[in-house]
Formats: sequence, structure tokens, C-alpha cells
Amino acid sequence: MRDIEQAANRSDKKVEGTSEKCTCIIYGESKGAVRTARFSQEPADQSVVRGQRVILSCVVFNYSGIVQWTKDGLALGIGEDLQAWPRYRVLRVQELGQYNLEILSADLSDDALYECQAPDAALRSRRAKLTVLIPPDDPVIDGGPEVLLTAGESYNLTCVSRGAKPPSMVEWLKDGLPVEGAVSTTEVLPDRKRVTTRSYLPIHPVDTDTGRNYSCVATNLAAPSGKSTTVTLNVHRKSCCFYH
Repeated sequence: MRDIEQAANRSDKKVEGTSEKCTCIIYGESKGAVRTARFSQEPADQSVVRGQRVILSCVVFNYSGIVQWTKDGLALGIGEDLQAWPRYRVLRVQELGQYNLEILSADLSDDALYECQAPDAALRSRRAKLTVLIPPDDPVIDGGPEVLLTAGESYNLTCVSRGAKPPSMVEWLKDGLPVEGAVSTTEVLPDRKRVTTRSYLPIHPVDTDTGRNYSCVATNLAAPSGKSTTVTLNVHRKSCCFYH
């Protein structure tokens, strides 16, 4: 190493008349350095409420070729405006290597796995899961708005919360106060994504329960404040016949 340094700093001069010879060793960076294409941002798993806008990120450094997105393995097309997908658009900023995917008014059909690809560099991003959240329909209590009951006869109040994703959580209120003891069942709808929940609350009415209000409140991630409906009890005394 010392010999190399000495060689680098050495100047051999030979004077012959007016001529002068100088030998130098110069160290420098190669101008042919190759920059490798790579992702600096990849799409991440996200959740979005139906009807809202969502953006999936994709940024590729050191790349100037074609970038495309796939949805559940299906290529969405090339370019910024994806004609076959009118709610989809690629937000391209070429100098930044940005190719984000924008989805407007998200719907259940957008619930899928997405991947950003740079085929000229054989690059594929991680697959990102987009989860579309759907609020439940307004709940319905069977027999409402007024439920006719007979005093002393047990009865199951039934509340149905349809079409939620994820499934609804159902809570019962009696005159505004929480009531325990309900049992729920779920049914997956034909699209295999939305779920209907049925909640059964056993009650044992007495004649003084007439006028009491029972409410069913259905909530999920898409409707955190909940949707509710209320019925009023109308309880009659059990009739009795006497024979002489």
C-alpha cells in the first residue's frame, strides 16, 4: 500500500532541452456505475369505508419503464387513465418515480389484493389487501313498531342486522339502559363477504311492561356510532274462562 502511495505522489521529471515529462496516477469513481431499480414505497394493507376514496402507494427509484397494477392477479392496464376501470386512476409523478393507484368511491368489488409491478426491471411489490368496510342496513325488530305480548308468556325479541362487513355487534337497550342475555347467530350472504346477524333477547313480560321500549343497536367498523330501531311493548293479561 505504501509503495502505491509513493507511486501516486511521485513526479518523474526528465529535462531534455525544453521538454518535460510528468507521470501521474489519478484515482476516481467509475463513470459506468449501474443504478439498480428498487421500490422505495410499496402498497400497504388498508381499510376503507364503502363510498370513500383510497390511495395505494407505489414509488420506484432508478426506473423509467412501464409500471402497472394488478388486482387479484389481473392486470389493470397501462397508463394513467384505466379505461376498463372508470373509478381507478394512476397518479403518476415521473420525476419522483411515483405511480400511486387512486380508487374513487370504493365498493365491495374493490375488496381485493393489489400489486404494483415494474416489469422491465422484473420487480413486484408486496401484495396489499384492501378491505372495504360496509355498514349494516338499518336493523329491524320483528313485530315492530308495537309488539303485542301476553303477560306471563316468555318471548324472544328478534333483531335482524343485514349486510354488514365485518359482521354487526348487536346491543339491546330497555328504556335506554343496556340489557344482557341476548344470543346472536350469523349468516354469510351469497357474495361471501357480507354477513347478516340475528340477535334474540328472551323476555318475560308482565302487564306493567306495557309502554316499555326495547331498542336494538347494530354497530361495526363502518358504523361505529351504530344504527338503531325501537319497539314498544303492549302487554295484555292472560284471559281465563270459567265454566259452571
